[in-house]
Amino acid sequence: MTLSIRLPAEDEVLLERAAEALRISKSEFIRRSIAAYAAKVMPIDRAASEIDAMYIGQGGGLRQPGQVANPAKRAILERLREKHGYAR
Repeated sequence: MTLSIRLPAEDEVLLERAAEALRISKSEFIRRSIAAYAAKVMPIDRAASEIDAMYIGQGGGLRQPGQVANPAKRAILERLREKHGYAR
């Protein structure tokens, strides 16, 4: 989606300096800012399966590490299960 907004000169300078400091585009800075602010305004409770799908992929193996063939990946999943209680 394309969005056009008009910023006062001082806000535009602030945006440019902040994006440059992070070495990202102004668009990326705005996207991240919107996501961070929206999370504060309206926190979203997500089911553990939704979180798995976001970070592992649809049908990810976080819940069944024994089904992961790669030993290195299986070890990582086991550590995640130990570290994060939701992954049980």
